[in-house]
Amino acid sequence: MILTSEELQKFFRNNKNVAYCKILKNLGSSPREKGTWMLISMDGNIFGTIGGGQLEYNLIQNVMRQDWKVDFKLDIETNLGPDIAQCCGGKVIISIQKINYNFSKYLIEKLKKDMSKFTQVLIFGAGNVGTSLALQMYNLPFHVKLVDNRKNFISKLKIPIEKKFSLIPEQEVREANAYSCYIITTHDHGLDFLLCYEILKRQDASYIGMIGSKTKRGALKNWLRKKGVDDISNVNIPIGKSLFDTYDKRPEIISAHIISEMLSIMEKKANL
Repeated sequence: MILTSEELQKFFRNNKNVAYCKILKNLGSSPREKGTWMLISMDGNIFGTIGGGQLEYNLIQNVMRQDWKVDFKLDIETNLGPDIAQCCGGKVIISIQKINYNFSKYLIEKLKKDMSKFTQVLIFGAGNVGTSLALQMYNLPFHVKLVDNRKNFISKLKIPIEKKFSLIPEQEVREANAYSCYIITTHDHGLDFLLCYEILKRQDASYIGMIGSKTKRGALKNWLRKKGVDDISNVNIPIGKSLFDTYDKRPEIISAHIISEMLSIMEKKANL
C-alpha cells in the first residue's frame, strides 16, 4: 500500500510514542537505500519499511527496548551477514530518535510534498484492460487517472482510482503534467490514433503504450506520417511485449506486462 499523508496522520493519532528510523548510510548490498525511513511505536507498530527481514525485526526490538521517558537519539550499525541471518553482505547505519509533535507535522508535510512529485499516469479507455491496469496501479507510487468518453460506462465503475468522463479525451493529454505516462486502451482505433498524435506532439512522455497488434502499428505509422510525424519508436505497440512475448490475453496478465514494461522504460530513461 502507498504510504499517504492521511495514513500517516492516522498512525500518529493511534500511536502517541513514536521513533523515527532512517538509513544514514548503506555500504554494499542492503535491502533499502540511504534516506529510507520508517516509524516504530513504543508498542512495535510500524509505518513504512527499511527493507523487512531480520534487520527490520531487530530494529523494532531495539526501539521497543528504549527508555520512552526520555528523548532518546542514537545510531546503530549492522553488518548484514550470517550473524543476523540476513546475508545481503553489506552494512547499514540507522539513526533512531524519539519524535515530538513538531517533527510529526514535518513528516506529514514532507510526505505530501513527496507524493506531489509522483508521475502522472493517464489510462485512456475504461474497458477490461484499462480498469485492470488502474486497479493494479493503486498500490504503486503514481497519480493514476482513468479516462473514458462513455459517461454511462465509466460512471458505473466502483474503483479507488480517479475517474474522468471526457467527451474530448485528447484535451486530457494537452493538460497533463510534464513527463507523464500514457496508456491507450480505448474501444476506438481512430481515437487511439488521435490520442497518440497529441501525445507525440508534446515530446515529453515518459512512456507511451497502445493496445493493438503489429498490423495496427503499421496503420498507426501510416496515419501519423500523413500528420507529419515519422518517428513512432517511443510508442509501445503491441503494448506490454517489449520484455518478453506472451499469448495469455487475460486482462490481468496483460496489465501486469504493461506495468512491467512501463517501469522498465522509465528506469532506463532515468539512468540515461
